[in-house]
Amino acid sequence: MPDSDALLPVPYLRRLDPVPERTFYVARPGIRALPSGTAAVMFFVALQSFTLFTLLWAIWWPGPREPREYAFSIGGTALIAATVIGVGWLLLRRYPGFVTAVLRSPFIRLTVTDRRVIWNVPWAAEPLLEIGRDRVLGGILGLVDARGYGHAAMIMVPGDPSADVDGNIHFDRLPDAESFVAALARM
Repeated sequence: MPDSDALLPVPYLRRLDPVPERTFYVARPGIRALPSGTAAVMFFVALQSFTLFTLLWAIWWPGPREPREYAFSIGGTALIAATVIGVGWLLLRRYPGFVTAVLRSPFIRLTVTDRRVIWNVPWAAEPLLEIGRDRVLGGILGLVDARGYGHAAMIMVPGDPSADVDGNIHFDRLPDAESFVAALARM
């Protein structure tokens, strides 16, 4: 009796079992993923906070005794609070992407597999960004310190919308940066 596949009008191809995705590199940079200059900004925020608390101390010490003094202390505190809230609101309204990126950056996990590069955060089911291997040409290694943290860049195909002006995506203070560039070469 002939094979049942041979009786089909078109050639029959058996479906291959899917090959699982292999992971070459996983990085959780943590606090080192904060943008350059964050420490300087935090220093100046600390100075501003010190000034703010000094002003509040000056307004409320010694404690008010008369209704006029209470009105001055409450009015001064309300003015300072309104100024702080106004500046915070202005920053959030004018630069929402930057503020959320800075707050989210220590939690990002970068993964390089044989098929794609993925940016994830623990609380989201969908990745923040996913780039297929057809868009990646390779990687460039920059300066690396003794612990393996360093700068690297992912070279993208010309005209890629995720790339910067030079056609790259840059990473600062990436853990085990050499392994990252090697993983990009293995894609």
